[in-house]
Amino acid sequence: MPEQCDRLIDYISGELNEEEKRAFEDHLKECSECREEVEEMGSIMEDLPYAAEPVEPPEGMKNRVLESVFEEEQTEADFVRDESEQSYEDDKVASLTTHKQKKRARKPWTALLAAGLLLSVSGNVYTLFNEADKDTGTVVDSIDEVTNKVTLSGQQEGSGSASIIKQQEDMTLVVEAEQLSQLQGEEVYQVWLINGETPYRAGSFVTNQNGEGAVAFSLEKLNDQGDFDTIAITKEPDATSETPRGDIVLSSKL
Repeated sequence: MPEQCDRLIDYISGELNEEEKRAFEDHLKECSECREEVEEMGSIMEDLPYAAEPVEPPEGMKNRVLESVFEEEQTEADFVRDESEQSYEDDKVASLTTHKQKKRARKPWTALLAAGLLLSVSGNVYTLFNEADKDTGTVVDSIDEVTNKVTLSGQQEGSGSASIIKQQEDMTLVVEAEQLSQLQGEEVYQVWLINGETPYRAGSFVTNQNGEGAVAFSLEKLNDQGDFDTIAITKEPDATSETPRGDIVLSSKL
């Protein structure tokens, strides 16, 4: 077997340097056997759905594929050994048989290289399916619980409600109001939580054309302010009020 024929696998796997690659490609022009195997390997790689970096597939998958390849290699090796033990009367026939044996002897290496590519793709397919399973898995939402709800009322206009909702470890105040008068300019409706005589800002909102508005406020921002006994909504000239400047529109005890 010519020395260059031994470099077939290195050429296919891209391990030759530029000088060795050029020498082997010159060899391909004269060696039909190596040409055939290079073309066969190229066909295998073109049939793969995409090129991918190796990803480790499940151990069972790898074992099944490699066992199949090694069984094929052993069968080919046994066949070559049996063929070489036969006696041929015609030298021409013997020469042809030897040529075929060399070709068969290299086939297992080609099969191993193809198996490596197959494992790489199989690993990526396995990973993609796993990712798809995660994406389509059941999403467990938090279970919300209303711990307190009151009705807001006023002397002149509007009505509403305020709920304190527990979301896992978080507490959220949700306020809804309706039938409120339209705001002018920069006016807003401001929600206040009151502890004794001290009010704390708990969100602001504007109304739509039907006089409806709502706000959600995380009570974590007021964790250190103690327990609140009253909730109130005032109409403020703008959203910068640190203490109530306008009249109370709606309110309730908590």
